[in-house]
Amino acid sequence: MSARYAGFLLGLAPLLSAGQYCSPSFLNGCFNWYALEVQAGSLLWSPGVDACTTSDYTALSASVDAGASLPMRVVNGVWCGCSVWVDFDNSLSFEESENLFHTYVGGQPSYEYDFSIAVPVSTPPGDYRMRIISPWGSDGFTDGSMNGFGPCGSFQYGNFQDFTLTVTGPMSVGAVAQRRWELAPNPTTGTAVITGNGPLGLVTVRDAQGRLVHQESTYADRMELSTAAWAKGPYMVMLANGEARRLMVE
Repeated sequence: MSARYAGFLLGLAPLLSAGQYCSPSFLNGCFNWYALEVQAGSLLWSPGVDACTTSDYTALSASVDAGASLPMRVVNGVWCGCSVWVDFDNSLSFEESENLFHTYVGGQPSYEYDFSIAVPVSTPPGDYRMRIISPWGSDGFTDGSMNGFGPCGSFQYGNFQDFTLTVTGPMSVGAVAQRRWELAPNPTTGTAVITGNGPLGLVTVRDAQGRLVHQESTYADRMELSTAAWAKGPYMVMLANGEARRLMVE
C-alpha cells in the first residue's frame, strides 16, 4: 500500500471496527454531476429521485468468472470522471490495488465510459462490494486532484453507488480458449485490426518506453488502430484482462 493512503486508512479505524464501509463526500452535492446509468454485465441501473442521497444498491449484482473481464458502461452527467473499486479481500475498505478502472474525459451534458474490468484469476467465488464513483473534474483515483480522489475521498461534486460483484468460479478451459484474439497485419504501415470472438472492452496501446499512445473501449469484437501518425517501432497492445500482443509499426 502506498503512503498516500496510510493516514486516510488510519482515520477509518472506528468505522472498520464497527463493520461499516466509509463513504466519499461531495461538498457541494451532485446536481447535474452524477451517474445517469450503469451497466455491468446483466446489471442495469439508473437513478431515481434519490440520485444524490442513496448509494447502497448492493441488492443489485453482476456476475463474472474469476479470470474473466466484465464489460461495463457508465454514463455520467456534466464533466464527471469515472472510477471503479472492488473489495476483493472483503476487508471493509478499498485498497489502492483494488482500483480496477479510473479515467477522466467528461463532457456536457453527459459522457459515456465504455470499458471492462478484469477479475483476477485467483479470486475465490463469492460476493464482493463494487464501488463506482462519478466525480466532477476528477478521475476519482489520482492523488493531487483539486477536486478529490480516493474511494472515500472528499470531492467537490458527484455521487457514488455500491453494487455487488458476484464471482461465480474460475473460467473453464473452454472459456479461456474463447478469449483468443488476433492483431493483423503485423507489422503494419498504416492500419492494424484487432478481432476477437467477443467484446474487446478497453484496449490500451503503449510504446516501447511505456508511454500511453492510444486507449479506446468498445463492446464490438473488432477495432481498427490507425498507426499512420505513430513513430516506427514496437508497441504493446493490451486488453483489460491483461492479454497483450506486440505490434510492429514500419
